[in-house]
Amino acid sequence: MEIGMLALFGKTVTLMESLGFMWIVHTGFELRLWERLLKGASKEQILAENSNWDSLLLDHWLEQARIQDLLVFKNGNYQLSKIGKAICDYRDYGLEAMYKEFVLHWGPCFAKVPDLIRRKIPRDQLDREMENELISRASKASEPFVWPLLRGKCEKDHWLKVLDAGCGEAVFLRRLVEEFPNLKGVGLEINPSVAHRAAAQSESYQERIRIVATDVFEFTDTLGSYDCCLLNNNIYYFSHEKRVELLNLIKGLLAPGGQIGILTALRGVNASFQLFNTHIPQNLMSFFLSCHEGFAGLPLEKEMLDLLDQTGFTEIETIPLPFKVSHYFFAKKPLA
Repeated sequence: MEIGMLALFGKTVTLMESLGFMWIVHTGFELRLWERLLKGASKEQILAENSNWDSLLLDHWLEQARIQDLLVFKNGNYQLSKIGKAICDYRDYGLEAMYKEFVLHWGPCFAKVPDLIRRKIPRDQLDREMENELISRASKASEPFVWPLLRGKCEKDHWLKVLDAGCGEAVFLRRLVEEFPNLKGVGLEINPSVAHRAAAQSESYQERIRIVATDVFEFTDTLGSYDCCLLNNNIYYFSHEKRVELLNLIKGLLAPGGQIGILTALRGVNASFQLFNTHIPQNLMSFFLSCHEGFAGLPLEKEMLDLLDQTGFTEIETIPLPFKVSHYFFAKKPLA
C-alpha cells in the first residue's frame, strides 16, 4: 500500500472512531444512560426498566461504549469507566449541550456546504434551538477557565459596577457578586427565555444583579457609569460594522479608565504551547457559523486588536485561555 493511501486510511479510521464517540456520548445523554450506569446495571435490567426499547440497538450501544472505553463490563454488569464518570460529572458544564450541538446541527449543516459554496441554496438562519438554548448552555464549558481570570481582574482593578452584555444565565455576574460584596451587576440578554432563567437564578442577590431582556443596542443607562463591560462569546454575532457600533456604545457607558473585556474563540491561532496541538476545532466552529446568514465566522487576533484600536480603546491586553481555543481581550477607555 502506498504511503499516501495508508495515511488516508489511518485518517479515515480515526474519523470513524471520533464520530462514533460523539454519537455514543450524545445517545447516552439523551437516554440518561450515564446516570443509570453510574452504579452499574445489566442489559436485562435496563430493558426491564424500559420495555419499549430496541434490544438489538441497546446491545450495540453498550458494546460501542465499552469499546470506546466509556464502560467496563464486570460480572455481567456494565458500569462507567473513569472517562464515563467524567462525562456524567461534567454534563452540566455545557458538555451535554456541546454534544447535542455537534450531532444535531453541525452534521446536517456541513452536508449542505457543497450547495452553499455553489450558491444553489441560501445560507440558513441559525437554528432556533441552537440560538436560544444550546449556545447559552454550551458556553458553561469555559467557566472553569474564565472564572479565575475574571476574579483576578476584578480584584486587581477594583470593579464595582459591571455590565455583562449577552449574559446568558448570568453565571459570571452571580459569581462576581458572591466574591465581591460591594459589586453590582447588570446583565443584558436578548433571548427572553434565557433572560427569565437568569433573573430567576439571581433573585437571591438582593437587587445587586439586574437582568434586562433586551438587545444591547436598545439598552440605555447612565453614561460613564460602568467599571467594566463583558462581551463573552458573542462578538462573532456582529458584522464588522456592527462591532464598531457596539464598542462605541460600550465606550460611552464605561467610566473613564473603565475596561471592556471580550472573550472569543479565534481563527488562525498559533498552535504552539497548546495542550492539544491543533486549532482545527475553532476553525470548524468558524466554518459552521459562516454557513449561516449574518455570520462572518470567528475573528482573527489582528481583527480584534484593530477593532479595539479603531474604536479608541487603549492599553490592550490579550490573554489566551488554557488550550488557546479562546482569548480574552481587555482594553481601557482613555481617562480623558
